[in-house]
Amino acid sequence: MTFLIVLVWGVIGLAVGMVTATELGPLFGFRNMEGSSAIFGVFTGAPLGLICGGLFGYRMSARYREDLAKRKRFFLLTLAGVAALIAGGVVFEMIRTRDDIVSGGGAMWLNAQIRLPPGTAAPGKDKTIVIELRSDKETRKSSPYGVPDWTVKDGRAQAYSSVEVYRATDQRTLAVTIGDGPTWLFRLKAPARPKTYSYEGDWQKPDGVEGAASGVGEGMEIKVAM
Repeated sequence: MTFLIVLVWGVIGLAVGMVTATELGPLFGFRNMEGSSAIFGVFTGAPLGLICGGLFGYRMSARYREDLAKRKRFFLLTLAGVAALIAGGVVFEMIRTRDDIVSGGGAMWLNAQIRLPPGTAAPGKDKTIVIELRSDKETRKSSPYGVPDWTVKDGRAQAYSSVEVYRATDQRTLAVTIGDGPTWLFRLKAPARPKTYSYEGDWQKPDGVEGAASGVGEGMEIKVAM
């Protein structure tokens, strides 16, 4: 019984020491980059926690040496506490990531194909395309430094841009700005959580415009995929 108590508390101490030292790593000059603080936690906090946890378990076991029932009760309470912490961590992680568009975290790319009105010449290379994803869960912009690659198809200038999507919601608006022109607003019809890169919408017209009089850019269209 003593061995089991020492073993369990040693593992508890190891985990607590490693996590604590990892979080405190930056105070000692170890950055949260390239795993530096995590390495610090493994080689400092983990062994210290293992020793402290094991000693605590041994002392508690020795305290109840003459009372086997109390030792068993302490051991079972320890296991119950560990199980509760693990279950709590799982529930917390599920709540924290319930809005992630990709299971387990990460992002998807929303790719937008932009089509200018008929007869509109393709803008110059200096006119960058910036698309901004707006939703009730996040706001993200594409890179403002990409050089647009305009092509002409069916007599209309077309180009592509993309932006990362992290959160699942069916209330998304895409704001498209070319150069210093107005910003066209498109209410997207993509599902909140499409299967990875399985959605491709139809061409859609803008639902509004910012920075210009109504009617400016009539004929502008986009098609999104994600």
